[in-house]
Amino acid sequence: MNCREVRRLTRKSRSHFYETLNPKLMKTIQIDNEVLSNLYDDCQDSLNEVFTEFISSYEVMTQDFSSAFNSGNLSSLKRLLHFHGPSYMYLGLPQVADMFRQLEHKCREVGNHFAISADFMQLRNVMDISYQGVANRVNLLKEAV
Repeated sequence: MNCREVRRLTRKSRSHFYETLNPKLMKTIQIDNEVLSNLYDDCQDSLNEVFTEFISSYEVMTQDFSSAFNSGNLSSLKRLLHFHGPSYMYLGLPQVADMFRQLEHKCREVGNHFAISADFMQLRNVMDISYQGVANRVNLLKEAV
């Protein structure tokens, strides 16, 4: 996948983008309730606060990622990966946090962003799947109240 294709995909509207996500990948990215239980116990207010904050900051975060990648600024991309990756642990998504860490390490090893374009697009897909899962969970929490 070249840079032009990456730019085209990152510009698609969110509703259309969800239609193109890999169904197999969607099934593997699930919120881990055991992780959430260990982190928040029965404190639904804290859980809801973390999830709501994630949803409200998601658009800016994805714009920052796309901007760093599209500009070829691996240093900025590494910094963003390092900063945002651990937040997925607090969302009950340790496998996503691990993907951030892996891509951060790859950024250190490659000479340009073209070398990681497939990995970047896979992470962006996973980020969107994760966003949808968190948004669905927030809706369920609101319905339960």
